Amino acid sequence: MSKLAQLKQSEQILIAITLIVVIIGGYSLLRFIPAYQDISSLERNAKKTERKLLKARIPAAPDQDAQQLLSQLDDQELAMAVISEMATSVQQRLAPQDSQELKVLVSQLARDLKVRITTNERIEGKPAAQKQVAQKRRKNKRSPANEENKEIVLPASYGWLERMAPNTLYYRPLQRVELAGQYRSIRAFIQELDNLPWQVTVVRMKIEKQPITPLRGYAQALKAELVLAL
Repeated sequence: MSKLAQLKQSEQILIAITLIVVIIGGYSLLRFIPAYQDISSLERNAKKTERKLLKARIPAAPDQDAQQLLSQLDDQELAMAVISEMATSVQQRLAPQDSQELKVLVSQLARDLKVRITTNERIEGKPAAQKQVAQKRRKNKRSPANEENKEIVLPASYGWLERMAPNTLYYRPLQRVELAGQYRSIRAFIQELDNLPWQVTVVRMKIEKQPITPLRGYAQALKAELVLAL
């Protein structure tokens, strides 16, 4: 008979209870050690954060006077309101991009001032601007949709023919007009463009003498090339 069998029943029960306690204690220890490490790590991080907060410098008052800051904010809001009002006014002066009425008014103005239109054609922006727009689009291929659809803003070093090309911020329909007439008539035509219902801007102008010698007492006939932003 084994030694365990020789023990009294009470002693056997005591040994069994001791073994159970040892097993449970060992299992609990294995579960507790990782949890304790996590708790210790959290405590260390909390102490570090506390030390940083204690060392942080909170200014007693802003560097500038609060009233001065509010005044500057009011000035900026007023400036934004003025800019918005000006932009709305300019927008109302622009004809719809597909409008034919403005082209008819320009032709009628030329007839009224005895200026003959020999060429009247629509043109697009210069290739340089179109090339830069294409490069910008390729660059934005992986950009979000709202970034890709943004209009291009060409720098001021570009001329207005480039800056008004399609897909640019300042895009407007461009019309190339060739005129024939006397100096006073052509000058009056250009000046009266400002009085049309919608804005017409002369983007480019070139004037030269026609190869015809005028009769004595008559003014020299001129040829003018205008590029108009409608």
